[in-house]
Formats: sequence, structure tokens, C-alpha cells
Amino acid sequence: MSATPIRLGLMPPLTGLVALYGPEIVWAAEIATAEINAAGGLLGCPLELIVEDDGSMPETAVAAAKRLREVHGVNALIGNLLSNSRIAVATMVAEPTCTPYLNFSFYEGSISGRYFFHFAALPNQQIDKMIPYMAERFGLKMFFAGNNYEWPRGSIDAAKRALTKLGGEVVGELYLPIGISNEQLEHLLDDVAKSGADVFVPYFAGSDQIALLNRFAERGLKQRMAVVMGHYDEVLAGCLPPEVREGLFSCNTYFMAVNTPTNQAYLAQLERHPEVDALWPAGRGVLTNFGEGTYACVHAYAKAVTQAGTTDPEAVVAALEQIRFTSCQGEIVMDPVTHHAAVNCYLARGHADGTLSLVESFGRIAPQIPDRYRNSFTVPAAAAPSLAPPAPAPVSATGLFERIFDATDVAVITTDEQGVILQANRSTSEMLGYDADELPGMSVHFLLPPHQRARHAQMFELFRHSADTQRRMGHRSEIEGYRKDGTQFPAEASISKFHDQGRLILVAILRDITAKKQAEEDLLWRATHDPLTRLPNRALIKDRLTKALQRSQRSQQCVALLFIDLDHFKLINDTHGHEAGDQLLVHVANRLLEQVRPGDTVGRLGGDEFVVLCENIDQNLQIERLAERINDALRLPLQLEHQTVVCTASIGLALGQGDIADADAMLRNADAAMYLSKEQGRDGWRPFSNELTDKARTRLELVNGLRHAMERDELTLVFQPIVSTQNGRIKGAEALLRWTPESGPISPAVFIPIAEQNGLVNPLGTWVFTRACETLARLMARYPEEHFYLSVNLSTKQLDQPHLAEEFAAILQATGADPKRLVLELTETSLFSDVEKNLRELNRLADLGMRVAVDDFGTGYSSLLQLLRLPVSLIKIDREFVDGLDKRHDSRLIINAVIKMARALGKTVIAEGVENENQLFELKALQCEAVQGFLCARPMSEAALMDNIDNQCQLDHEQHAQVYYVIYVSKASAEVDQIALKTILEQSQRNNQRLGITGFLIYRHGYFLQLLEGRQEVLNSLVERIINDPRHQQIQIVGRGYAPHRLFSDWSMGYWQIIDFDDATTEVSAWQKRTLSLLEISADTRLAYAFFEALSH
Repeated sequence: MSATPIRLGLMPPLTGLVALYGPEIVWAAEIATAEINAAGGLLGCPLELIVEDDGSMPETAVAAAKRLREVHGVNALIGNLLSNSRIAVATMVAEPTCTPYLNFSFYEGSISGRYFFHFAALPNQQIDKMIPYMAERFGLKMFFAGNNYEWPRGSIDAAKRALTKLGGEVVGELYLPIGISNEQLEHLLDDVAKSGADVFVPYFAGSDQIALLNRFAERGLKQRMAVVMGHYDEVLAGCLPPEVREGLFSCNTYFMAVNTPTNQAYLAQLERHPEVDALWPAGRGVLTNFGEGTYACVHAYAKAVTQAGTTDPEAVVAALEQIRFTSCQGEIVMDPVTHHAAVNCYLARGHADGTLSLVESFGRIAPQIPDRYRNSFTVPAAAAPSLAPPAPAPVSATGLFERIFDATDVAVITTDEQGVILQANRSTSEMLGYDADELPGMSVHFLLPPHQRARHAQMFELFRHSADTQRRMGHRSEIEGYRKDGTQFPAEASISKFHDQGRLILVAILRDITAKKQAEEDLLWRATHDPLTRLPNRALIKDRLTKALQRSQRSQQCVALLFIDLDHFKLINDTHGHEAGDQLLVHVANRLLEQVRPGDTVGRLGGDEFVVLCENIDQNLQIERLAERINDALRLPLQLEHQTVVCTASIGLALGQGDIADADAMLRNADAAMYLSKEQGRDGWRPFSNELTDKARTRLELVNGLRHAMERDELTLVFQPIVSTQNGRIKGAEALLRWTPESGPISPAVFIPIAEQNGLVNPLGTWVFTRACETLARLMARYPEEHFYLSVNLSTKQLDQPHLAEEFAAILQATGADPKRLVLELTETSLFSDVEKNLRELNRLADLGMRVAVDDFGTGYSSLLQLLRLPVSLIKIDREFVDGLDKRHDSRLIINAVIKMARALGKTVIAEGVENENQLFELKALQCEAVQGFLCARPMSEAALMDNIDNQCQLDHEQHAQVYYVIYVSKASAEVDQIALKTILEQSQRNNQRLGITGFLIYRHGYFLQLLEGRQEVLNSLVERIINDPRHQQIQIVGRGYAPHRLFSDWSMGYWQIIDFDDATTEVSAWQKRTLSLLEISADTRLAYAFFEALSH
């Protein structure tokens, strides 16, 4: 062979973002060069490989290409891995110098040039196969993200087009700068996690992709969605831990698992390379599509030179256009029209050991230039080489103009009539990343991305030949600026023209509008997402649901919607504060995301309402199990900042298909099913049924009817008397709202909650207060000497009105009602839900003279401190405890405790729901001041109330007897030990609970002293049985009679076995050693009663 070599320049990334691929690219080129030289070289000359690091950036790549051409005199170039570097080398070196430039890296398809040849995949040879495969197996919702330069943008554009053809949905798209920060990464993954994507498609380069995949797996997102890439390979796998590698999908022209003779031969040579210890995964010997593409480029160039018989660029170009050869991936055939090769396509799945196995082989695919670039794609004819075209003379300018020119904060660029830059100000250099001396002589079209250049050149020519002298910003479409490093930014531009010294000068002004576009994107995001949880909001959920239903028509599978409403969230929010409530909502959102299936979308509709949207449901059981998982997860305690809370949820399920349902109907159906879940006890799920449709329709009719009830005169007030337990006289009455439309009366239990949920409680509350004041004014006029009062129910939603006190004051003045004879009732749960807010409003109402009552006391979570702070005068014991008074032991204890507490705090107690004599008897015995219920009177009209007051239907004191007591002393027939005493007490407890008897038993030195209390006839019967009981002798009745109240409230019988002091361990003087016997105590009835009274405390 001749000593004069043919030089081939290689530009691998040995440093920078994608330096991890540098070694294998060099090895591949070295092995290919060695094979060629072993076969006799080229044209009788050795092939010499010259390597220059491209630095993973356009600026360093262009410098490397120029060194290879100008210093080393290479005949052709091979490179570059990153698209932005490749575009710069093609545009600034290869085409101007007529140097064949062979590319080994898959890319978006933006380069068209006579000397550019592509030996890797275009989107149609990779993405157009990858997207349908993933959509078919995992779902049609995809999230795309990548670095902000041409390869990710062009690739994602192609992927979106492929997805659109399938009827899929882009649920997210985001571009980040090269070298993404941890904050940017977390923000991206937050959006991905909450997007409901079936498939995540990331297009990040090198270390950015590694960081992304690691964090993606750490956050558990691999279990939520599939991941597919066009550039995941064995090198990237080597940078990831096993748990991250497993299950990742990739689509490209080559993987080490490809089984071709050429590949096996190459891998054998690679294993023998001096820098390789063993083949991957046992060692560092690896080949990816980049190395395989490099190997192909070297062989393609060698074959073209051999066929051309010369290294002349034009002859080599002509040969390359017809090249056909075999590489590791299989046969490669160049397309002479596009200069892009027909290459092979494989789809692979990654494993924990770092290998990838082929799951699909799509064969050799002809190239197609993507739509994004097709209009601007041409391969020009041969041109004369020019390393550095001379820069045109700049426009003359004064020193003042130069200073103004550089002081402006927009890019100002002057060009000649061909679009060649003459001058540019300082802002242009800063905005686009060029040094000031680099811009003159460059085409202005290069300041736009490749896919916009041809179109921009056409528009430039049209303006140049038009009569217009200026086109202002805002009169043109937005464009994209293209920086030196290949990154892009949105921009606005204006253009003008004038003649200077006989030549046409054009002036372009460019403004970076990144901040403006970001603000618009933020506004759009806020319009479609909940700012607190970052979940899709109602608008976006409705849009996603509509698209899901459309897809279901084709798939013939169901779409499911889970409507989730937190139980008692308002109580938690108001009790612990709004910050804690917000924390709770974020925790709930995260728990929902942890429970849903891959591809499910979680959204927040507002307040405490969430939804989960599920597609591809073929069995109801799938969605029912999901609902159960969600219920189970939400029952677990949540740790907020300073407290632990438990928050359950009621869930409604709705199923539908696009041919029989729409988004609004499904939302209504799921909502109706959720309400059924609440009605049936909360903390559960219920499916939607047609019966619920009727209920929902009825509910809507009620809402509409209630809106017009006042104007139709369908509302009335009735009054239920509140009666004193001491004398049976009516002390007051509670005003109760009734609604009687034409269809018939509707229960307040039905329409009051509907009013509160639909914003109607405020006008209704005002109407009730006004009518109650009018009634009170009439009562005052009729009974001026009576201290009769009216009680009006108040909703805490009314307390939210800013001018409620002023409104009530005006009503009081207009009606003449005495505020001191008005009581405002609020339920305990609502009253203590937000103590600080309610305290302010209730104090303002109390300042008008009205009293406040706590309704349904005992059902909420109030504390004594809160009760003391609020201006509460009356406590109304909930009917649930009154109902159990003569049935349950705990009801008596609770009522007794409430009455004692209220008495200690100086508050009046009223018992609600009194319906029988036993309840009334016990309440009187426990010293409850007043009662209300059907036993005393049912709700009645105003006229009937006045009739009752006139008659003052006093309770019959003989019928409603006072508490009767009996004290007796007896001698035990035999000595009674502890076991026997326990047996007596257990028997008496059962009997006492049944008969309504309380009391206390004392045993000492063989004698019993006992007090019994209850109804007279019951006690008399019991005493007869005791007299006849053989366990008792010498029975004496110490005293009997009526007592003002019970001493002992417990149904069970208390007892005391008095013990003797041990003189050896107790200091007592001699005269103190004498003790009174039970017989001596019983000799004085008053002493005996006082003795038991002391024990009761």
C-alpha cells in the first residue's frame, strides 16, 4: 500500500453531556478501519482515522470539524451524536466546504444537504413503530418530555403525530434545558405522576436521562406506567442500578442481542480489543446503535471510495447515493433522493442484569422525512467550496448610533438583500450565544430552527420584493429563535427595509418572549389543574373523560369514574385549621395516586371532592377492588404537622361507554352514587344504578322547587313547646320550618341538607328569622307578663355572611321583637367546627341581646374551654341519649354528667325527644330543667301554640311522680364474704336496670344499711321481697319519702364494706377508737340520708 493515507475524520463525544458513548464509538471506528486496512485499504492506500472530541456541544463540535478539515486535511467527516452539534457541523462546515459528512446517530430529520448522509434511524424508522406497539399494549395516554433542542422537539413532534393517528391523547409535554436541576426534575416527575399517563416517553440526553430514570424509579413511577425511549441501550443500562433497568423499553436500529453473522463477528473482535476486558454485562465491551452506526459509516465511506475510484467529494457523494452494504444490524440501503438510509428497526425490553432482549423486529424500513421538515427538505446540486465567505461591508453608522444600537434590549440585525448578516448589536450576541465577530457573514435564516428556515427564506423574499417597507411585531406569527448551542426559544420579530448608498438593507428585530410564553403556559396550567394538589381539575377531568369515552367506542370496553368525597372533612379542617386541611388534601391526593392502576387519572374537582378516571374496564370487579383499596388506604391515620387524623371517604362508582354515556352524565351518576354511600353510613362505596338516576332527578327538582318556595308561599313555621319539668308550664317554643309544595309536604330532613349544599340556606334562614320575630312580637303583645321565648335554628353557613348581625338587627327593629326573648340554636358539631370565626359572629349577635343554645349536645367534639369561650346560655341534650335513657346504662351517665356540668357553668339544660313517661321521670329525677318532645306536644301552628299557652296544660304532678326513696337496716342471716357480696350486687344490677332503681348498699359487722330510689310502687314491691328474703333478719325501715332528685345516677348498685383500722399501723387516740355501728346510724333518719348523700358525691 502507498504510504500516503486517506484520512477520515471522526467526532465522538469524549467529554460533555454524552461522553459515556465516546469510547464505544472510537472502538467501532477503529475495528472498521482495521478491517478495511486488513482487506487492502482504499485505492492502494491505508485508511487513517483521525479523532477529534466534539465536546457534546455545537460550538466545540464545529471547532473539531474545522480542525479535521483545515489542520488534518480529512477527506470526509463522521459524527455527531447530538442533533444540535450535527446541525451546526452540517451547516457551518460540511456544506460550505463540500465535505462528505456521514452521520451515525438517529435524529429528527432536520438536515438536508448535498454532502450529508444519514446511516441511522429517522422517526418513521423508529418512533412510528415504537408508539403503536406501546399504545396497543399499555394504553393511548402518553406524556412526552425532553431537552430543549431540535432532536427531542423533532422526535416528540413525530411521536405525537403517530399517537394522534391512533386516536391517542397527549397528557403532558415539557422541555427542559440541558443539564436539568433537581428542582426541575422533581417538578417534571410531579406532573408525570399526576398525569394519568399509560406511557412515559422521555427524550433527554446522557446524564440528564440517567438522573431522570433513577428518580423515576425511586418515586415508584415504574409501577404506574410503562417507559419507552428511542435511545435506551446497554451503555445507559450500565449507569443504572438493576431495579431501574428492569422493564424499560427501547426502539432503535441495533441492540447487542441482534443475531446476524456480521454482529457476531464484530462482537468477537470487540472482545479482543485491548481496552475491553469482556463483553457486556460481564465487562465494559459494549456496542450500541451509536457505535454500530459509526461502524456502518466507516464501511459505507470505504465502499463509496472504492466504487468511485477516487476521494473526490462529488464522486464519493454520487457513490454514497447508491451505497448498499451489510452491517451488524443487517442490510443498509441508501435512498439517493433524501440521503437517508433504509435501516432496520428493533424493539427491546431491558432486564435487571443490563441486557436487552428483542421483543419485536420490524425489518428494514425505508426513510421518510417527517412532516415537520418535509416542506423545507431539498438536497441541492454541487456547489463550489468556500471555507469562509467574505463578510459584506457593514452599514455605516455614527458613534452615537452604535451606542444606541448596542444599548437596546432586543436583538437588532441588519442584512443585505440575500439575508446575509451585516451587523448585529450586543443583545443579539447575548440572546443567541454567538461572539460578536461570528454573526457577520452568516445567513439570518440560520438563526431559526432547521424546520423553519426554508419557509422563512420564502417570506424574506416576498417581503424584499413587496411594496411594504415594514412589518411590525404582532403583525407576524410567532417564530422560534435558534441559539448557537441548538436550544430554541419563542420570539416575536419585525422586519423593515431601506436603501443605503444604492444597496438594499433589511433590519430584523427579535424579542425573546420566553417569559411571556411561560406566563401563558402557567395560566393554562392553572386553568386545568388544582394548584394545591397539582392534580387535574374539573375542566381537565371532563376533557379527559370525554376523550376516554370516545376511545371506548372503538375498544368496546368500559370507562369507570370513582367520585370520592371525604367524610367530615369540614370538621377536621375547622378543628385543626385550614393549613392542616390543606396538608390533609395533599396527603389524600398522594394516597389516591398510590392506589390507582397504571394509566388511571386522579383529579380534584374542588373542596374535598376527588375523582379517579379508569379506562379499559372489562369487569366490574376491577373497579370495585380499586374502591375497596382506596377506602382501606384512607382509613389509615395521617400524620399532619402536629397531629394525627383519620379521614374516611364515601365513593360513588359509575361505568359507561362512549355510545351510551357522556362526561356530564357520568359525573352526575358517580356523584349520585357517592351520596348514596354517605346516606348508608359513609366510609364505603356504592355503584350507580337507574334508581339513583331517579333520586338525582328528584334532588334537582327539589333544588329548583326550593329556589321558588318563598315566592310561591309554600313555606310555613310550626312551633314545638319547651316545657318546664318543675311545674309543667310552657317556657318557650322552637320554630321549625315546613315546606309544602303542590306535590305534598317534604321532610326538613330532606330539604334542609339540600338547601345547605346548594347555597339556599341564607335566604331561607333570613325568611325563618323574620317570620319568627313577627310571631314573637304577636306573643309579646298577647302575653306581656309571660317570659316566653322563641328558639330559631341557625346554620353556620349563615355565620359566614359578613353582615348577618346588621341584617338581624334590622329585622328586630322592623318587627318589634324583643331580642332577649330569642334563642339562636346551632348544632354542637357545626358550632365548634370553627370556634374562632363562630365566636366573633356569635358575640356580635349576643350583643344584640339574643341568647345562644347548643343543639344536639353530646354528638360532637366540643371542649369545656370552647364552651366557656362561646356566649352559650342553653344546652340541648341530643334525642339519641334521651331515647336510651330508660334502656342504656351509658345514656344515664352521659345525661347526668351533662346536667351537672351545665349547672356548674350556670347554663340551662333542655332534653330533646322526650316521648314516654319513663324518660320524663328520669329527667326530672336528674334535675333537668326543661323538656321538649312528643310526650309534651307535637309541633303546632302559631294559633295552636297560643291556645296551649292560654290553657297552660300543666303536667300532672300525680301522674309524673317525684323520686321516692327507702332506707332500711337489716341483720345478715349469715356472715357475708366478698364473693357473696359480689353475687348480690350482680343480681341487683340486672334487676335495677330493668326496674329503674338506683341506690347504695353498706355492709359492716353482719349488718346491711341500704338506700333505694325510684318509683314509689316499684320500691314498695321491692321492699316486700327484701322483707321475705331469708338472707335478711330484723329488718327495720329507717325512712321513706320523696326526694327532690336521685342521689345516685348509676343503674348499678354501689356498695361499701367498711373495714376496721389496724391499731398497730394507724395513729388514733383511745377516745377515737369507738365506732358507730350501722344500727346506731340508722337510729337517725336524717343522719342516715345525709350519710348516703355524702357517699353520692
